[in-house]
Amino acid sequence: MLRLLRIRTTPAEHEEKTTWLELFFDLVYVAILVVLGDRLSHDLSLQGVVEFALLFIPIWLSWLEPVFYSRRFPTDDIGHRLLTVLYMGAMVSLAFELHDVTGETATSFLLAYAATKSILALMYARAWRQHPEYCHFAGAHVVLFAVLAVLWTAIALLEPFGYTSWAIATALGLLSPFVVPQIMRRAGLSEEDIPPIKAHYVLDRFGELTIIVLGEFFLKAALGAAERESHRLTTFYGLALLAVSVGLWWLYFDHLEHSTLRANRIRRRAWIDLHSLLLAGIAAYGVAGTKVLALAQGEALADEKRLLLTGALAVALLAGAGLEWAAPEREEPLARKPQIWVRVAGATVLAVLAFLGGGLSTPLLVASIALVFAALVAVDVYARTKTQSASPAGSASGLING
Repeated sequence: MLRLLRIRTTPAEHEEKTTWLELFFDLVYVAILVVLGDRLSHDLSLQGVVEFALLFIPIWLSWLEPVFYSRRFPTDDIGHRLLTVLYMGAMVSLAFELHDVTGETATSFLLAYAATKSILALMYARAWRQHPEYCHFAGAHVVLFAVLAVLWTAIALLEPFGYTSWAIATALGLLSPFVVPQIMRRAGLSEEDIPPIKAHYVLDRFGELTIIVLGEFFLKAALGAAERESHRLTTFYGLALLAVSVGLWWLYFDHLEHSTLRANRIRRRAWIDLHSLLLAGIAAYGVAGTKVLALAQGEALADEKRLLLTGALAVALLAGAGLEWAAPEREEPLARKPQIWVRVAGATVLAVLAFLGGGLSTPLLVASIALVFAALVAVDVYARTKTQSASPAGSASGLING
């Protein structure tokens, strides 16, 4: 039976790129974000936004943790596929129970989340057996995820509404990438005992998820078209929001194409964690954008919708500023200097529109937001075409540890 689970059905060299199973996994994860966005769509109050932000953290970890496992221990045998499918099933359960997670479905949601930790412990147990050179690293994660599985199960059964317990368990998951390497170093182990990750794999995986989340807005807009009355302003709003979406795509991916993770450990980890803010901002923007498209002829944009639209985009830009700092571009032709303060300036303008834009008409507000992103893209293009580097092209295929 154990030999059967280790049978491969694809060549080993396919592990050098993102697998079809990983892309399938991303789609299941995005389904959870759709449900989380729908939950926010029904409650745009401050409490609803705070709950969206807090729930995003453990859901983000549910994607991040198996992604880093599969990049540290790349394999595509039958056992790994079965465990990944089980993990995806647990994530589907999370999506089913997310709608009333602060109410009746809290226990079932937490049990499904505990199941994801149990499956991760099994994944690392396989790595512990299959990769003896990394047995200490894999074994530490077996213990870590087993403890988290027990902790989340206990919370689900004993205190499903104990949000302090939720926070402690989530914090333990967030700190684990820092704690495990430190424990290994104190035990006399070195970097060679931690399985490396090729940096360009990380860039690709995060880029793939970002483009899927960004495309989620277009899916929502298309699905909602049959339920709303179309008028001339709807077309205008659609074109303006398309410009905003293209701006988000341009600012992120044009930089990603040239960026490198050859930085210190703090910057590498910051680049990873800042994606949670970026994706949360994009997901919330998708919710606000559908609200704009649903406006009737002459209907004003309510304050909470304006705040969500501009606030979500401001968060995405601030996350982009952090990504510019954490992953500077390689020295190569068309590379440019980090545009941290340009992104911050754009976020500041959006913040002004959030709090002082109540007197603007909805078309003028939406047009102003689109102009902000058009200006940011224009500055980006200008900087890239004017900044030429005489240094030879660098490489983003370094190794990441920790």
